[in-house]
Amino acid sequence: MNSDKITSMENNKSDNTTSVANIHDKFFWDVYGRPDNAAGFLKDFLPSSILQKLDFDYIDVNKKSFLSEEYKAHYSDIVIQTRFKDNPDEQVFVYFLLEHKSYIPMRAPLQLLRYMVEQWYELEKKGLLGDKLPPIIPVLIYQGNKTWTPSLNFHDFVNIPIEEMKACIPNFYYFLNDTTGADEDQFTTSVIIRCWHIIVKYLEDPVLREKIIDIAKMMFEFMQHDIALEYLDIFMKYLANTDNKVTREDTVKAIETVLPERGAEMIKGWAKEFVEEGKKEGRKEGRKERKKNPEPCWWKLSSRNSVTYVMI
Repeated sequence: MNSDKITSMENNKSDNTTSVANIHDKFFWDVYGRPDNAAGFLKDFLPSSILQKLDFDYIDVNKKSFLSEEYKAHYSDIVIQTRFKDNPDEQVFVYFLLEHKSYIPMRAPLQLLRYMVEQWYELEKKGLLGDKLPPIIPVLIYQGNKTWTPSLNFHDFVNIPIEEMKACIPNFYYFLNDTTGADEDQFTTSVIIRCWHIIVKYLEDPVLREKIIDIAKMMFEFMQHDIALEYLDIFMKYLANTDNKVTREDTVKAIETVLPERGAEMIKGWAKEFVEEGKKEGRKEGRKERKKNPEPCWWKLSSRNSVTYVMI
């Protein structure tokens, strides 16, 4: 991929880190917010008829959220901008919407429609529209506890009693990536996208305790050492801040398969990844636990959006 044509929000990474609403949003941004990962996902996910028209040597990842405050508790979103191969002046948008809680069937298609309208309005206000509106490809990534069953066609959410009314009502189809049943092996372009799917698919499954070893090995086998180390840090911090079956010992074991004798050292840094709502409670409970057990142990902090494991 031609790096001089790729724009990412890496320079704003620290700002994004402080503004994310929850750990799922941050993990989504840390992975899909990087151009290579976003492009890698799309290359393995979109139909070939669409892919062959898009120029992924140019891709702009923008974290401007189009979510209302109410929706931010359930969703995360990222906008991808690319262009057509045969017409570089014509832009194409891909809207990623991540649903990371149990779904409310009507909300996802409504949010996808809202984004499309707001994006077109924003371009119109900036004087960036041509004779026609640029295409927007809506992609819903579902990270939930049960299989996604709602329709992928917007008309199916609208009461249309007679056939003649259909032509008067907006309609679109959205692409669905249901991580509950997704085959992680289909993602061959980006190792990180494959690892992300393993994490979210098995997040509440005990099998993840072994799969994190595979994740660590894949990262260090297919990526440069420094980049693999950065992503290992991102992935393990996510696990330390969510409710799952992975233990401290599992994490150390996974790390030490690729970085001998580094596991315990790295985990000490992750212990500082508190969610703000759990800090006060953690300090209080930590003092109590130390009186009972002077050896370092892991404490589980529950907050509104996540569970955090903290070494005390």
